[in-house]
Amino acid sequence: MRHPHVRHAVSAALFLSSMAGSALAADGFKVRFPLSGSLGGEIVAPVDNPGLFASLVLTQIDLDKLADGTGNAYQQVRSSSITTPVIAGAVRTATYSGTVRLDLKQKQTNANLIVGYLSEPNFAGGRLAMTFNLPYTPRLDRQLTASGATPTLSTLTPALTSPPLPAGTGAAAQAQTQAGFNASYPAGLAASSAGASGSREGLGDAELSGAWVYRKDDLKVVAGVTLVIPTGSYEASSSINVGFGNYYTVRPGVAVAFNAAPWLTLGGRGSVAFNGRNKDNQIRSGDFTALDLAAAIRTPYGVFGPHVLIVNQFKDDTGGTFGANRFSSTGVGAFYTVLIPGIDTAVNVAYMRTTSAKNALSGSFFQLRASKAF
Repeated sequence: MRHPHVRHAVSAALFLSSMAGSALAADGFKVRFPLSGSLGGEIVAPVDNPGLFASLVLTQIDLDKLADGTGNAYQQVRSSSITTPVIAGAVRTATYSGTVRLDLKQKQTNANLIVGYLSEPNFAGGRLAMTFNLPYTPRLDRQLTASGATPTLSTLTPALTSPPLPAGTGAAAQAQTQAGFNASYPAGLAASSAGASGSREGLGDAELSGAWVYRKDDLKVVAGVTLVIPTGSYEASSSINVGFGNYYTVRPGVAVAFNAAPWLTLGGRGSVAFNGRNKDNQIRSGDFTALDLAAAIRTPYGVFGPHVLIVNQFKDDTGGTFGANRFSSTGVGAFYTVLIPGIDTAVNVAYMRTTSAKNALSGSFFQLRASKAF
């Protein structure tokens, strides 16, 4: 006995189409901190010229992985059920459980205009600095691919045992249901991939910073706080956004640079970020710390050296569906800074590559920064 309508009625597309999008919409796979690293060029920047200054920053981001809590490509076990049309006088159900892998490719270009003011040194021996950072993303292209083997359905319930049915009716109905599911499940994966892929552009989240800048002999200290404002392009229902969400972040930090030798400067910066709750989806991304480390080697042709960035979330996400979802990322790279004669403009070129990531987007960052004091 055959049931031709079963193949067309069984569908997992609705369930699967929301899966990839919700995974990337969770507040936990990126943080409000520049993962490209910026300390290398900053530790050799002069702090003796009061007045206005400005920087134009271009960053090319190439992401190649969405890492799960183990550091591997993100996978989720998804369980649900399907319902058949009427078979032998009754609607039947079956359950399934399958593993879905999410592979990410994303290219993004960011432009940041930073303007600021540095005061005279009359505040406890130091200067006060105020900066405003306005980011813009002219291009964000994401391709997300959801893949996984089609699960085997459980035995149809209620079982096809009564009233007395022809021999083989149950087996035939099970086979027809599985055949329909075999067609609809990959279609659902394809729909979820398409729904979580696409392009965006728009303003990012602006930053307003205040700092105390102190320099004496071979030591430089910068202590301050940054307020991140939700000015970015953001839709709570979308899995692709330039902005991080409708919440504020307060990020205090301290940076120290020391001239260990006439040709060598060592620097470090520690930051801690406290996030508010996203008013659009009630998710609160957990607070995190960031540690920048850099060494600047002076040569007649400019300054270069290595830099390292370590970011770790120390407080769980709340309000979402992914549990603690603690972000962790380590990046290693190098930078080169040179002063362009004639126009008194410092140009910094930096590269950073993610070497370890958990519950995070992972990839490479190439940055070009031009800075000038007026």
